[in-house]
Amino acid sequence: MFKIYPQVFIVFLLVFPSLLLAKQELRVGVGNFPPFFIEAENKGLFLDITREIFKQLPEYEVKFIFMSNHRLLHEINSGKIIDVACNIFSAAKVNGYLSAALFRYTDVAVSKKEHGLEIENIDDLQEFSIAAYQGATDLLGEQYKKMALANVNYSEHSHPKETTYLMAAGQKDIRVGDIHIFWHDLEHKYYQGETPIHKSDFNIHRLWPDVYSHMAFKDADLRDAVNKVIKQLKHDGSIEKIYAKYQIH
Repeated sequence: MFKIYPQVFIVFLLVFPSLLLAKQELRVGVGNFPPFFIEAENKGLFLDITREIFKQLPEYEVKFIFMSNHRLLHEINSGKIIDVACNIFSAAKVNGYLSAALFRYTDVAVSKKEHGLEIENIDDLQEFSIAAYQGATDLLGEQYKKMALANVNYSEHSHPKETTYLMAAGQKDIRVGDIHIFWHDLEHKYYQGETPIHKSDFNIHRLWPDVYSHMAFKDADLRDAVNKVIKQLKHDGSIEKIYAKYQIH
């Protein structure tokens, strides 16, 4: 029988060092909605955070697979196309292991500064016309739901950019939704008329606590390794630097 002696094996690895550097492919499912995931530019707030995490785990060769958020949950549960799913909420029924809280959503009420609206709590919204994202009444608490159902000038829209336009154009007093998406929308020329719009033109009313989503894994050991990296990146400020780059403060 043919034998490989230790000395021969060592020489083989020295001649072919790439074998020592072989990486395990990791298929990571990500969303496809800006500014969190921007498929055309292969970047985005959440994508950049995910990429920074796996930079600390060089043994993996990460392959990003873009898909809808609904499909992300389906695929991580089926285990056929992806090994990891980004942006999964804790309430979802996941056949796997969730990471520490990671991806931050910040729902706020936004109004034009020139209108001088005084909004300190949810009840203060009652007297104004509001454009909100679809499903807000089910996600922002009972007090908000009660206000929305009693407000004849309240509406919800399937595309967040519609809520931005309605408020920026003066058709609604207030936009309710994520601040990251709002700032991203304002960068589009669609919202820039003869008079340029600036961030300083708006008041941000913070009425709700931040909400976080997670990464979901099929493998518990990988989840544990990623959690250690997340803890370190939070401690040294790396994750907050990524948020700052997208100008969400």
